Amino acid sequence: MDANRNTGANAMLGVGRAIAVLRLVGSAPEPGLRLRDISEALDLHKTSTSRMLATLMNLGVVERDRNRCYRVSDDFRASFGTPLTTTRLRQAARPALGMLSERLEDVAFLSVPAGLDSLCVSRHIGTYPIQALSLNVGGRRPLGVGAGSLALLAFAPDGEREDLIEMQRDRLGNYRCTVEEIAAAVEVARGQGFTDLPGFVVQGMTGMGIPLRDPSGVVVGALSVAAITDRLTGSRRDMAITALHDAAAMVERRFREGAAQSGGWPSHDGEETA
Repeated sequence: MDANRNTGANAMLGVGRAIAVLRLVGSAPEPGLRLRDISEALDLHKTSTSRMLATLMNLGVVERDRNRCYRVSDDFRASFGTPLTTTRLRQAARPALGMLSERLEDVAFLSVPAGLDSLCVSRHIGTYPIQALSLNVGGRRPLGVGAGSLALLAFAPDGEREDLIEMQRDRLGNYRCTVEEIAAAVEVARGQGFTDLPGFVVQGMTGMGIPLRDPSGVVVGALSVAAITDRLTGSRRDMAITALHDAAAMVERRFREGAAQSGGWPSHDGEETA
């Protein structure tokens, strides 16, 4: 009996350690973490950490690149609705996020579509003393709720957009907006080419966003900025619009360069296209 109890306890300990490793690796910025980083962060022996990572790699949950950095595999992310292009998007958007937060001194986000939600996959904090940190990396919102999320929805294909809006009707109980307000904001955004949402999600804060398109024209992500409302009005609003357009152009240029170098870019369903 004691042997069985000990075996079960050891199994649960192993599961707990595996989850801890996965959480740490999954939350790390690109390009990932090395074995030593993971071992030290979790206070695990390097041998135990190496065995755990090897098991996770064999299961297809974690992968290691040529620089011996570990990251969560695209296949595993896809099983939770995260687009397969997320890693490439992060890489392409990193300089643009830095530019946005440096130029505006406020927080900048990268979001991707994930089913009926938008998913924040990267965040760059600015230097202004008050930051609008209403969205964390890994945070989800219904499509249309928030500047980046609305940009994903507003510029979705014509045949899908209306259905996506309607499917949010029973999902907005925790938010300060209705389906009708989202539909109206979509029309405004499509007319001006970007989103501008003062007080839409959090009172006293404004978000602005712009879609990102891959070389085939498919919207695969959105850049957005957020700040207290006073900082995104008047001339600063104009500055933010210009910065968002510049940032989107920067990312899409990197998209094209990446596609040219690799011979293709992943389509929106995750498959490589020639």
